[in-house]
Amino acid sequence: MHPHVNIALRAARDAADAIVHASDRLDRIKIIDKHPDSFLTSMDQEADDTIRYHLQKTFPSHSIHSRVSGHHAGENDEPIWFIDPLVGSYNFSSGHPQFAVSIANATGGVVKHAVLLSPLLGEEFIASRGDGALLNSRRIRVADHKDLENSLIGIDQAKTSAELFISLMQILLKSGAELRQSGCSPLDIAQVAAGRLNGGWCMYPNSLSLAAANLVLAEAGGLIGTESGSPDLDKGQELIFGNPKIFKELIRIRRKVN
Repeated sequence: MHPHVNIALRAARDAADAIVHASDRLDRIKIIDKHPDSFLTSMDQEADDTIRYHLQKTFPSHSIHSRVSGHHAGENDEPIWFIDPLVGSYNFSSGHPQFAVSIANATGGVVKHAVLLSPLLGEEFIASRGDGALLNSRRIRVADHKDLENSLIGIDQAKTSAELFISLMQILLKSGAELRQSGCSPLDIAQVAAGRLNGGWCMYPNSLSLAAANLVLAEAGGLIGTESGSPDLDKGQELIFGNPKIFKELIRIRRKVN
């Protein structure tokens, strides 16, 4: 295992332990920002502090960019760490188990290493570019499901219009797909990587939240793109992901909806 992954995993586990402990007493969690696009709790901040402590102690020359605390310049601009200490904060604050700790390491604008932990489910997704993806130390690959009928598709209605969401659901259901909604799109992406979901759709969340999940999916043989199918995620407002065959089917479906 690469040294960057080892340290990221240690940091993520410490943050996850604190999150699990806090989940037993949600009445003690302070809501700092209630806006749906920037929901923030005191646990986000505590987990962020924990992760940055480990990274800055071991790699003082590295920079860090966090969804919670912003940019922290190291001695060098690169490598840079992208962290979201609590993806799915609203789920966490509501007692819902679908949330994650996300840490990714990039050089030259390319994510090289990724760690994504699901604290309450006890699942650890890790990936290094060119070395494949693992779930709890076991290699994972996307499922070889060829069409939408009887496929499992993850959807996330956050930040989307009711009209678009309903239109997509109707077309997918008529195609014979089964729909699942976790409220945490990075975990949906990881579930596709593990072969548990066949594909998914969501509005484009914070890029820091996606960095780790995207590499896990790519290393497991999956594809991700915008609503037009472009691999340049910053050029779209939506994300579509899946195994190669389902990805193409979802792009085709999306083009039917204005």
